[in-house]
Amino acid sequence: MVNLVVRAVFSVCYLLLVLRALAPLADRTRTSLWLRPLYAATDWLLNPIRAGLPPEKIGMDVSPYVIIILLYLVQRVFF
Repeated sequence: MVNLVVRAVFSVCYLLLVLRALAPLADRTRTSLWLRPLYAATDWLLNPIRAGLPPEKIGMDVSPYVIIILLYLVQRVFF
């Protein structure tokens, strides 16, 4: 039962992060009505990565991709 819940949480996180990675392609403004909940749900997870890999220096925001890889590794190791 716990394993099922953990997998569901990881699946929701993956979905939110993929949507977040694709969001700049659809709409450039953070204040868009449909993007606000997505940004609010993912900013807390992405901000620490952005501190180490600032998008201004790289040229694009790679933090969603880094978090997806890290979540995958955590899921493979622990679950």
